[in-house]
Amino acid sequence: MGFRPLLVFAALLLGGVFVPSRAAATAICGEGTYSYAGLGSRELASGVGATIAPIAVPHVRDGHVDGWVGVGGVGMGPHGADEWIQVGLTSVPGDSTNRIYYEIQRPGGQVVMRQLGRGVEVGERHRFAVLELAGRPNWWRVWLDGAPATAPVFLPASHARWTAQAVGESWAGTTSGACNAYAYAFGNVAVAGVPDRKWTPFRTVRRFLEGAGYRLRLRSATTFVAGVDP
Repeated sequence: MGFRPLLVFAALLLGGVFVPSRAAATAICGEGTYSYAGLGSRELASGVGATIAPIAVPHVRDGHVDGWVGVGGVGMGPHGADEWIQVGLTSVPGDSTNRIYYEIQRPGGQVVMRQLGRGVEVGERHRFAVLELAGRPNWWRVWLDGAPATAPVFLPASHARWTAQAVGESWAGTTSGACNAYAYAFGNVAVAGVPDRKWTPFRTVRRFLEGAGYRLRLRSATTFVAGVDP
């Protein structure tokens, strides 16, 4: 997990429904492959939120699949360190449902991942957000269904420096073969601006798609589906 900032951007049309192609179902993913389908803001963010629901049973061959919102990324901390905070849904081999998790990468430290819940079924929706604390630059908190889910987290040099992401992700693990399969619906995607902290849709959207077989279907400026056919 953790967002890799170098992505292949794709111009995609608004509207439509999520109908994965046969090629998506048979795509091959290599060892260690990270793949993403989602949206990013171009404006600086003091927070990001979305309602996320799995709309298909995950099929994870190796590694994991996730649907998350977050800020930061690889190389985006002080002096090029990895630094991020994210929250959302995840599934690993053997799961037929999703788990709720959050993940924090502090500069120079180990990734901290914690589970907040499990057994999230197809169609079950939760509201996820990360938000910088008012009046406390560089301090962030994870929110779940409108309530704080973590203590404040200090992430140095993060204030007024990061944009936001809402992303479907797959990591292929340590083997090669058919890609992991998932489908996540994102709704009410919003970013809290800098410095006003006002929640709005992404004003200028970066649409990105990286990885064999994965699809992004935009239904509106605040709603999309990311994933691949099982």
